[in-house]
Amino acid sequence: MEMIYDNKKKQAKLPKNIKQIGSEAGNRRVYIEDYAYSFIRDIKVDDFDDGAVGILLGEINVIDDITYIFVKGAAEVANAAVYTDRIAFTDETWPIVNNTVKQYFEGMDIVGWYLVSSKITSDDMYVINKADADNFNNQDNVFLMINPATRDEAFYEKKDSGLSELSGYIVYYERNEKMQAYMGDYRRSNEYVQKEESGEGQYRRLVNSRKEPVTKSVKRHLTFVYCLSMLLIIVVLIIGVNSINNYDGGNGSGTKDSGKEANAGVATTPEETVPVQTVAGDVTTEADTTRQEETTTKEPEETTTERQEETTTREPEETTTERPAETEPQQTEPSYQTYTVQQGDTYYKICERFYGTQSAEGVNRILEFNGLTTSSELLPGDTIRIPD
Repeated sequence: MEMIYDNKKKQAKLPKNIKQIGSEAGNRRVYIEDYAYSFIRDIKVDDFDDGAVGILLGEINVIDDITYIFVKGAAEVANAAVYTDRIAFTDETWPIVNNTVKQYFEGMDIVGWYLVSSKITSDDMYVINKADADNFNNQDNVFLMINPATRDEAFYEKKDSGLSELSGYIVYYERNEKMQAYMGDYRRSNEYVQKEESGEGQYRRLVNSRKEPVTKSVKRHLTFVYCLSMLLIIVVLIIGVNSINNYDGGNGSGTKDSGKEANAGVATTPEETVPVQTVAGDVTTEADTTRQEETTTKEPEETTTERQEETTTREPEETTTERPAETEPQQTEPSYQTYTVQQGDTYYKICERFYGTQSAEGVNRILEFNGLTTSSELLPGDTIRIPD
């Protein structure tokens, strides 16, 4: 879209093909081109990320005390970290952003930023205001927030007290070749990443580095997976050591017994221990043969008795020394209090009731302990657990 602006007449040519969302009251008017608008709305945020952020590009014009913000492009900032309690732009953010603007949106200015998240909502404006104040200093910059879970979306303008929601905005339509070129490269890049991940799973994606240095909320999930893996390794090592000890103990007793059984087997064979041969001049009497057979048959009985006594005395010792090593410490559940939700309660009010102050950290503790999210509905009469 080409703006026609005359300093003398104070006139400008505005787009004709438009769709108005909400009302257009106030002295700040936002016009966003449909390709940029659709790109932001179609962003997918997976379960491992708390949100996605990006920049809005275009131009700002002031006509008759009315500020017109034209958003002609949008680009993702992949090397920014989104957490439930903060949005951090890293040291590498702005050099990469500037390269993206130079490559795809030359001639456009940064006119604001956007956030796509179902975990950071309008209830967490202190998080958004902090990120806006730290990174976007132009008083005319705007902010677009989209909740992909509820499909709620709104533009915000800067006020002295922080960001304030605008009553409406306008979507307009044009060819917008620059945005189309960026969207084409962006989709091809993401399709390649998804194809690469399809055979190896999401865990590889979390571990491998991306094209730019990325600091995502994934770190906290990886920390949990790492701790769980270390615990499993320790358990496997303990089981392995116990198994080796049991195997060595069994082999030791078995060797002795085997030797005794072998000796006993040899002694109990009369034909092998008392061979009868016919030798001239040497006669073996029947009485001598009987006495020798009695001697050979008594030896294995004594040997077997000794082995049984020895085995019965060994088994209790091995059992009592090895069993305590197999016991594992029992895990105790963290202590908590139960609370019945009252009419008008919010997570922050409940947090203040039990922890003395409203904080994102306290709210997150309550949500995680109950397996909930900020989008989970609180109904009067529900019972939730409050960790100590």
